[in-house]
Amino acid sequence: MGKVIQWVVFILIVIASVVLSVFAKKWVNNFYSPEILFDVRKYDFDTLKTSDSSYYYFKYRNIGNGELKIYNIKTSCGCTIPYWNESFLKKNETDSFRVEYDKINKGYFIKEIMVYSNSKTSPDRLEISGLVPFD
Repeated sequence: MGKVIQWVVFILIVIASVVLSVFAKKWVNNFYSPEILFDVRKYDFDTLKTSDSSYYYFKYRNIGNGELKIYNIKTSCGCTIPYWNESFLKKNETDSFRVEYDKINKGYFIKEIMVYSNSKTSPDRLEISGLVPFD
């Protein structure tokens, strides 16, 4: 009977250790993780004339505790071109990246922009839209 109790206690200690280590890891990861916050997630150019600029700067801030880095930005087509800074952003620092739309494509458009970073929320979905009139 004594050996059975020893094994039960041993198994309970192992289970408790595993559970505590999982929770500790999650807490540490959440506490030290960066988190990105965008000022605007959707931008509407409205009507773009040929003389209008066709780019927008998406502003963002690191509201997490770790250093934020944008690794990649993908768009839904080649007519939308992103330009971004690849350096790390410390807690509470702000930055922006530029997205340019090629006005050769006429008509109404909605383009998706996916931002891949080390943020808790990655990938983040942004959007631009507008109208390029048929002259």
